[in-house]
Amino acid sequence: MDYKSIRQTINMSRSTEKPTDAAQREYESRVNGWSTFRSGITFDGHEMFAVCFRELGTALDTVRELEGSVESLWNDLPNIAKRAYLFDLIGAEVQSTNTIEGVHTTRKEIADALESAAGEGPHKRLTEFAKLFLGLSGEDGEQLELPHELKDIRNIYDQVTDGEIADKDKPDGILFRKGTVSVWDDGNGRKLHDGAYPESEIQVQLTKWITLLTDSNIPPVLRAVMCHYAFEYVHPFYDGNGRTGRFLLALQLSKHLSVPTAISLSPVIADAKGQYYKAFDDAQFPLNCSDVSLFCYRMVKFIITAQKNIISDLGNKWGSLKAAYDKLNDYAEQKRLSGDQKDILLYLLQIELFDNNPQPASRKELCSFLEAGNTRLMSSINALLGLGLLQEHGKRPIRYSLSETAHRQFLQ
Repeated sequence: MDYKSIRQTINMSRSTEKPTDAAQREYESRVNGWSTFRSGITFDGHEMFAVCFRELGTALDTVRELEGSVESLWNDLPNIAKRAYLFDLIGAEVQSTNTIEGVHTTRKEIADALESAAGEGPHKRLTEFAKLFLGLSGEDGEQLELPHELKDIRNIYDQVTDGEIADKDKPDGILFRKGTVSVWDDGNGRKLHDGAYPESEIQVQLTKWITLLTDSNIPPVLRAVMCHYAFEYVHPFYDGNGRTGRFLLALQLSKHLSVPTAISLSPVIADAKGQYYKAFDDAQFPLNCSDVSLFCYRMVKFIITAQKNIISDLGNKWGSLKAAYDKLNDYAEQKRLSGDQKDILLYLLQIELFDNNPQPASRKELCSFLEAGNTRLMSSINALLGLGLLQEHGKRPIRYSLSETAHRQFLQ
């Protein structure tokens, strides 16, 4: 890659100029360049900016190209498969973003939280976080809006971290923290920078951040990753900045990319956690003067990886679903299944194939899908139980999943 950070450029130079003077001269050259996107946010005397160098521009084009394939696969999904896949993506996203921060979360906890968030169960741990993702996805018919005011950021933080922050680490200012906080390089114990201080400065910086959110002069994906860097640099809270920042990134991406792409980044980042933190560390080094070009490139590459994962995953699942459909059609004809019986099996097949942590379906869910009353539903369920195709779970409420017999019949 031809593009080098300011620090790298200085280290490669044979000049006897003081490093800080050389960095300032290079900064002034870059920040005023023709291919530079300026943020309007100043950190330690330097306005954050990104140069759209050749590889970064190519990566942004790749995101747009891949997005066509993601959207095509996503939009063609049957509604039940789409919802199951959405829940699976949210589960992986929540678990991964918590894992990055060292917060232990099980997929069962997330599944319970999603059920609660969807209005089908009592309030659980992570319910508020799950509600945010459902709002981001438009699952309830309305998409969550970008923050317009500082209080909107605090509201999102409260939902992301609901019940997860120790009392000593909860915000103690008007909206944010009123004390100081430092960001450290865990690898060598070096302090990278101090978060914005006092709270009035946090408010000033985040007000500029809100302006950057909708700056149409910057390409939307590039703008989103620039905002991600800026939020983490400001570090407005004592704890929970990473989780909140990654959700805000997903929210911003959801306005320009498909829902699957927007909520698939954290698993990719978790798999490359060292690269993710190194991208921050490199950009935050004082001699780099808030040049976030290489940070943005690394983040866009994460988005590309997420898109490729989705395309591969959905392609495989589509193939499995079509094969299962064919087997079910043959079976239904042989056994003279009713339309309702076949539809129940279709519903459960989609859940099994598109959610890696499928939850048994309730009678309420099946009634809603069939648009049928409980009596009609139970007639079909009893027939399927008699054929050994369903398995019952629990008592109140009873739930249903495909039996081992059904798995062998349709999914092998």
